[in-house]
Amino acid sequence: MDKNYMLKAIEISKLGSGFVNPKPLVGAIIVKDSKVIGQGYLKNFDSLSAINMAINSATESLDNSTLYINIESDFKELLETNIKNVVVGTLDPIKNGQEIETLKTNGISVTLGILKEECEELNEIYIHYSKTNTPFVFTKWAMTLDGKLATKTYDSKWISSDDSLKFVHHLRQQVSAIMVGENTVKQDNPMLTTRLEGIKISNPLRVILSKYGDLPLDSNIFKIDKDKKTLILCSSKIQKSKEKEILKTGAKILKFEEKNGHLDFKDIITALGNNNIDSLYIEGGSAVLASAFESKIVNKVYAAVAPKIIGGKNAITPVSGNGIEKMRDAIVLNKVSHEIIGNDVIIKGYIS
Repeated sequence: MDKNYMLKAIEISKLGSGFVNPKPLVGAIIVKDSKVIGQGYLKNFDSLSAINMAINSATESLDNSTLYINIESDFKELLETNIKNVVVGTLDPIKNGQEIETLKTNGISVTLGILKEECEELNEIYIHYSKTNTPFVFTKWAMTLDGKLATKTYDSKWISSDDSLKFVHHLRQQVSAIMVGENTVKQDNPMLTTRLEGIKISNPLRVILSKYGDLPLDSNIFKIDKDKKTLILCSSKIQKSKEKEILKTGAKILKFEEKNGHLDFKDIITALGNNNIDSLYIEGGSAVLASAFESKIVNKVYAAVAPKIIGGKNAITPVSGNGIEKMRDAIVLNKVSHEIIGNDVIIKGYIS
């Protein structure tokens, strides 16, 4: 039964997705006599803790009850209750077991590691950011069965099925920032917002890679309000007049020194991490993805393969750049899995 209750804790923790960054997703379940009598989750960055919410929602006395929680947390609220058993999915890399020892010192029984892998994947963003102070970076693209991102005329709407597009918006909901390059802005004029029905929406910060700010000012990314914000990453050599035009839209600018004529991705993720950006979703285009892989800053890859064929040697592939010369040097994903969404196959894997 421990696994079932931990799965419940994992599921309710996801209700905080998009609102707690850079804190972890936390879900807490209180069980007594094989019945859930209280539950809670971290709703947003400044809200009551999941444990506090679970305690406050309890419908019965907490005597002889057990708390299930997906990640080690501050357990001080528990010390004031009669809960004597705690089941924890995984350790918090910052607390590193200190809170577990506090529970044991106060006579509370602790079981650690129930659904550990699932709990760690749930909070892979938080765990990575806590250890490195740089964002967890993942990429996602949709391609045809013959590996094309768009036709030779740059038409790409829509390769994916409707269900696959919904999957993309769930990814956007999870992250602090989403990135595309200036060519994607010019060709597709994307909104880069989260569009989902039936849940509260969190829009990621729109991060645009544009070395000299060569962007149409009527683009959707410059439609800015309290819920939709944009950051332009550019060279320190950007013209002052162009910089002023961009700033007038309400967008922010972050400038970098060029290295070999390019903006360095390692400099970028360091700067984003220092600005409390714990996660970065790189959505395109192919040149930006190539630079990200060449810089070795990508942690996770999603690829949606649609059962369509375009053909054409000039059709666009997901990752451009110079490419790798020898197959033995190819980037190999590990912990690979897949699922079928609509008619598409979503492949997921990690880069060590």
